[in-house]
Amino acid sequence: MPSDTLWEIAKAEVEKREISENGGDGAEVCEKSVFFIGSKNGGKTTIILRCLDRDEPPKPTLALEYTYGRRAKGHNTPKDIAHFWELGGGTSLLDLISIPITNESLRTFSLVLVLDLSKPNDLWPTMESLLQVTKAHVDKLIMKLGKTSTKAASEMRQKMWSNMQKDHPDRELIDPFPIPLVIIGSKYDIFQDFDSEKRKIICKTLRFVSHYYGASLMFASKSEALLLKIRGVINQLAFGIDKSKSISVDQNKPLFIPAGLDSLSQIGSPPLSENEIGKLHAQTPMELWKKVYEKVFPPKSANTSKETRDPARDPQYAESEVDEMRAQKDQIQDSVFLSESDNSLYFTYSGQSNTLEIRDLNYQVDKAFQVPWYERLAEFKMPCMWNRGQDAPVPMIQNLNLKVKSGQMLAIIGSSGYGKSSLLDVITCRENRGKIKTGQVLINGQPSTPQLVKKCIAHVRQHDQLLPNLTVWETLLFVAQLRLPRTSSDSQRKKRVEDVIAELRLRQCAHTRVGNEYLRGVSGGERRRVSIGVQLLWNPGILILDEPTSGLDSFTSHNLVKTLSRLAKGNRLVLISLHQPRSDIFKLFDLVLLMTSGTTIYSGTARDMVKYFTEIGYPCPRYSNPADFYVDLTSIDRQDRQREMATREKVQSLAALFLEKVRDFDDFLWRATEEESMLTVSVEPRSHLISEQIINLPSSSDHQLPGTVQQFTTLIRRQISNDFRDLPMLLTQGLEAFVMSMVIGFLFYGHEKIQRSFMDTAALLFVTGALIPFPVILHIIAKCHSERAMLYYELEDGMYSAGPYFFAKILGELPEHCAYVVIYGIPIYWLANLRPEPEHFILSFLMLWLVVYCGRTMALWCAALLPSLHTSSFLVSALYNSFYLSGGFMISLDNLWTVPAWISKVSFLRWYFEGLMQIQFNGIIYKEPFGNITIPIPGKLIVDGMDLNSHPLYAGYAIIIGISICFIALYYLSLRFIKQKSSLDL
Repeated sequence: MPSDTLWEIAKAEVEKREISENGGDGAEVCEKSVFFIGSKNGGKTTIILRCLDRDEPPKPTLALEYTYGRRAKGHNTPKDIAHFWELGGGTSLLDLISIPITNESLRTFSLVLVLDLSKPNDLWPTMESLLQVTKAHVDKLIMKLGKTSTKAASEMRQKMWSNMQKDHPDRELIDPFPIPLVIIGSKYDIFQDFDSEKRKIICKTLRFVSHYYGASLMFASKSEALLLKIRGVINQLAFGIDKSKSISVDQNKPLFIPAGLDSLSQIGSPPLSENEIGKLHAQTPMELWKKVYEKVFPPKSANTSKETRDPARDPQYAESEVDEMRAQKDQIQDSVFLSESDNSLYFTYSGQSNTLEIRDLNYQVDKAFQVPWYERLAEFKMPCMWNRGQDAPVPMIQNLNLKVKSGQMLAIIGSSGYGKSSLLDVITCRENRGKIKTGQVLINGQPSTPQLVKKCIAHVRQHDQLLPNLTVWETLLFVAQLRLPRTSSDSQRKKRVEDVIAELRLRQCAHTRVGNEYLRGVSGGERRRVSIGVQLLWNPGILILDEPTSGLDSFTSHNLVKTLSRLAKGNRLVLISLHQPRSDIFKLFDLVLLMTSGTTIYSGTARDMVKYFTEIGYPCPRYSNPADFYVDLTSIDRQDRQREMATREKVQSLAALFLEKVRDFDDFLWRATEEESMLTVSVEPRSHLISEQIINLPSSSDHQLPGTVQQFTTLIRRQISNDFRDLPMLLTQGLEAFVMSMVIGFLFYGHEKIQRSFMDTAALLFVTGALIPFPVILHIIAKCHSERAMLYYELEDGMYSAGPYFFAKILGELPEHCAYVVIYGIPIYWLANLRPEPEHFILSFLMLWLVVYCGRTMALWCAALLPSLHTSSFLVSALYNSFYLSGGFMISLDNLWTVPAWISKVSFLRWYFEGLMQIQFNGIIYKEPFGNITIPIPGKLIVDGMDLNSHPLYAGYAIIIGISICFIALYYLSLRFIKQKSSLDL
């Protein structure tokens, strides 16, 4: 026919061939569809291939896979066709369920749900999500079908009950699934090794769910017998082959229960007592079983919203070219100002909801004791006079009541010196020379203690204390190795670091050095976010920050507070202290605490602050920043006595008025209306924002920090990485050693033929060991004090103990020390033409190595003993000069009176000088000229005359080693028992 299209001609030709192949039999071809859904990597592809007799390795399912199978009913009959669909990604691609299930395929459609029995914590969320979405879609199609064909829709509803006997006792208690459903529990070979009670709960729960939905239930594994049973059931769904009548309900064996052959009486009640069941307050049987199951197997994550939000980040969808372009796009987006609607959460907290409560707190500080003792000495007062004439203790916090919960960000604002930092110190149990007079701080109903604070609270200090030569990635990775449980693998630690970097928007600078005021690195805002990341790594429930925007520009400050607001939405309690935030930052706060002179002027929601002050007669002028206006309003004017008294009276009246208004509120937070009380009391995190990365607050049993050995290896790797990245310092020290070596060497050069005088040689030996330790000592003192604040904070946070840090510091200094001594010592020895025999060179070099290392250990002890660079430098200079003068060269040892004589016994320079004199002079004949004659003198007599031969050579080595060990022991005791506070914390 001329009017036929090409498609119609081809279709007619295919039908003609099929009829001829089947012998002209016009029997109808049956087509059915089977849809496999379930757990990710649960074995769906393996089951499909086994049912189709395909011997090929299964490949990962990317999204939605389709295949088909054909089976003949008999000889010369058309083959039935079965369409097999498979949904990949677990619950991350729920939107694709609507593709295979359509109005045309609905009547011949079956569903197979494959659940991974080896992951019981993910079993219920996976099953619930997939069945709910599928049932909702099928119900929608049936309802739509009913509008066009009431009979077809009625047949579909009746078909749901086909597997259930009419006289079944549970007929009124179940709700069959709208299409045939089979539930398969895979990986039974792993499941059978579970505890018997856990197996019982899983089996009973799956039996109830299957019976409730009128589904078949069976378990599968690698066993050929179980696969054959599964194959029979799938063939029945796909080709209509008679289904098996066998049944197995023994929980110690693989379950095999066809639809309609189970009952609630055989399943029994949930495995809990009646009292426990009553406390669950379940409204339906399905809800009851869910609560019972999740009580034993709590879900690891509420859902897989992270995958749903961005499935392209899943490794199984990786495409190198596309991923590279996407990374470039993300990097550009991260560098742009974050929008107000950016609420994405990469790293959330799913532990118990934390509550911080402050009751009737009165805290006072004795400012006289806040002045360090070495600063009091500058006043030229005797210690007995230090406490005289000082003011009485100053109250920093007065009658403070407060209660905040997870999901809220509380900003503490007010003028400087009005109690903001003191409040944070009290909450974190860092009462710096202060005392709580009355009241208490409660965390989750328990009094705040240092041990409880370490478990619940992360404290980000005002000043960033980071190693400048490490990159952002390395800084966070080293902290992850110290703070995460010892059971965490390297991949888990790296994954945690990646999540924190993504959460804090640090991808663009992840491989940039942190830097400091002397070394160029990341920006100030990025460095502050790295400090937050250091505390965020162990996923705390409460995050406290002291002046986080200090020193940052307004744009960077807004971005930083926006990040903190997002962290609060991740089920955290965030407390920050600020001076006067600008208006766009003020809008980000959930709650505001305005303090003046330790008293509360306002505590409540940020959006109601203007309304509150307007009601009491202090409206905020139009176009003014409320934070600026009300902080200025409540500040004490100290220009003169009269103004100070007037402003103080105003502040006291405002504080009394606020206390009166919130007296009847449990949380002491002011709210505009009573209807807003629930919103203010608890701001729950959005359920759709909870990601896979949530980790419950670890208990003492499952959150054991890395041991001493792991702490030591991490700390020494961190120290070496930081030290050897500081090339300017290394080059400067190397050049310093080389120049000193050249100067001394060339000064004493040229005495191969003419013998050097005895005094010149003695001076050379003494100066060689006496000059070099001093610059090393000064460098060690400066370096230790630059890291002292970081050490104090990390020890206080419990990141590691003093022992591992001590060994890492002692051993980590060795490579630098050895290189320094080699560069300095070897050129001098050969330029000055000292005794060339190998044994004399080795003994001399070893003595030099020991004396420099002894000076290094003395510097470490002095740096850890005293709190400031100046006092440490004073002490080490006094000790070194004493050792220098009593070393046996400036004055003979036998001419020293009692005190310097005792000092000389512990002077490492004396034993160094004595050892070198014995090495260079003993055993040789020294020719000393007297006028025109030369008298040969044994070198031993010269050394004896200086009283430097009274001890054997090995004693000098032993004594220097002993002195070094004493300094090392004193260094450890200082680290262990003296708080390593820097001058910033005093």
